[in-house]
Amino acid sequence: MKSKNKGATTAAMTLLITSGMLASVLGVRQVNSDSQVPAWVINKNIAVGQVISVQDISQRNIDTSDYPNLTFSIQNPRALVGKQLAVDKGQHQLIFANDLIRANNKNLSAAIPAGRVLYTLNLATLNVPLSRIHQGDRLDIVAKMRGYVRTIAGDVQLIGVSKSSVNKSNKSGLMDSAHKSKSNAGPIALALAVLPEDVYSLAALELDDNVSIIVHSAYDIKQGRVQKFERLQVNRTIELVKGIKNEAVIVAR
Repeated sequence: MKSKNKGATTAAMTLLITSGMLASVLGVRQVNSDSQVPAWVINKNIAVGQVISVQDISQRNIDTSDYPNLTFSIQNPRALVGKQLAVDKGQHQLIFANDLIRANNKNLSAAIPAGRVLYTLNLATLNVPLSRIHQGDRLDIVAKMRGYVRTIAGDVQLIGVSKSSVNKSNKSGLMDSAHKSKSNAGPIALALAVLPEDVYSLAALELDDNVSIIVHSAYDIKQGRVQKFERLQVNRTIELVKGIKNEAVIVAR
């Protein structure tokens, strides 16, 4: 009888110890999970003076106990891309305001990437939400002309957007809210960093032309790839002169 009680006691103690150890392990895992938070960090070694691109930063889980100053770091990727480093940065390091050079020169030309020029494209309307496009977004400009679509400019970088307000009142002086909102919706101007060879194609557009803006995915840009649309351009229009008459003819490219 004593042997049975002793065996039962030993089994109970073993179960208690095992349960305690298991609870400790699960507790440690829970603590580790709670201390891991996603943060934007430099993903490779970059030197002082280099401009941060989307390929230089990434989001990874870090342990807050190893980074007690995490709350003071810059965690908005839009506030990082395009900024110049004032110090060397190593892989997986956080970025703080003091790590960036404060640009004293705010000339418009400083915002234009090398090898490009600034072009202002005027549009009657914009087919993407105006408040959701920002400096640095990558665009394609396409237009529908004479029944076919062609790319006017590809891999364009947005520098800025401005919107004019036009106030027009009718002769009767009566205008409902819908008419007011329409009359205040003036043309939109996009400041674009474009390749020099695209300037004349853009300049040929009219304000009332059917122009569309294609916005590229930030995830694709981060991976270093840009979607191409050449396969859509299977034909083009040429002007054929017959005596005193001109005729538009669609031919294969």
